Amino acid sequence: MEESNSHQSISLLSARERQVARLIAMGFSEKEIASKLFVSRDTIHSHTYRIRKKIKARSAVDVCRKYILSLKNPKEILIAFGFILIQLFSIGDFDIDQRKPSRLRLKNHTRNLRTRNQNRTLWN
Repeated sequence: MEESNSHQSISLLSARERQVARLIAMGFSEKEIASKLFVSRDTIHSHTYRIRKKIKARSAVDVCRKYILSLKNPKEILIAFGFILIQLFSIGDFDIDQRKPSRLRLKNHTRNLRTRNQNRTLWN
């Protein structure tokens, strides 16, 4: 029942909206989709808003779920799940040191460097 409803709701989308829904299901952000399709981020934002409204989805996860359930070919489902898994694993795999340092950490780091340099001059 859910599968037929999803297929019917996805069929309400325009060709471009289906293309955007497919890219959402693959785990791309609005910014990445805009870059791939050579349009502005605002255009993609309005596409995703209309997609959610047409298929009664509350989030990108709902769009992804309904898109996958609407597919007929199981290979496409496996590919979509593969992209979702890659996206999930890439979210948790980040290095904390790559973050932009806070002002406090920068201030402490600068103070530590000054202290080291002063100590070096005292000992030399």
